[in-house]
Amino acid sequence: MLIFYRLARRSRRTVYPVYEQTRVVFCCKALELKWSRVIGFGAKCCKASTNRDVNLYALRPQANGAVVEHIAVNFCPFCGERIEICRVK
Repeated sequence: MLIFYRLARRSRRTVYPVYEQTRVVFCCKALELKWSRVIGFGAKCCKASTNRDVNLYALRPQANGAVVEHIAVNFCPFCGERIEICRVK
């Protein structure tokens, strides 16, 4: 699996760079169906994020709602192929 990203901009509030996903080449149909819901690039529901990992999203119940937990992965959870993250200039 290949994920291409670009450096979108530098955040004005912090010194951290902001990354944006540009293109994805999926390794299996199961991953393509679950992309952006169960697994995705960066933080869930964010087009640009300071996180440039591929993450599994898990909901953790709290007293006043739920928190999304991000778990970084290096291999596809469905077929086991390595996930490669490539920067586009």
